[in-house]
Amino acid sequence: MLKSLIYIFCFLFLGELIHYFLAIPIAGNIIGMLLIFLALFFKIIKLEDVKPASDFLVKYLVVFFIPYGVGLMVYANIIAAYWIPVSVAVILSTLLSIYVTGAIYQKLDKK
Repeated sequence: MLKSLIYIFCFLFLGELIHYFLAIPIAGNIIGMLLIFLALFFKIIKLEDVKPASDFLVKYLVVFFIPYGVGLMVYANIIAAYWIPVSVAVILSTLLSIYVTGAIYQKLDKK
């Protein structure tokens, strides 16, 4: 499992480096996820190399949302003032995510 964690954190670090040096407006962790996806897709690394750590991290994924929930409490007054635009943005982005995920799945499922 240590080897798989090292793989995951190396891609995270690489994404953060790319974000820092190229100053792209995409978060480093997103770039790292894209890089590990591409490495898996092009078979640069094997799924078995990252599966133990990824299964463990997904199992406890809910714990990673606690800081964001606490952060929301700090901005409760701003959210209360703008609850309609925030709600619309959350609903629309959720529906868009579901649609895009379904469309991608259908495209990949045909292969």
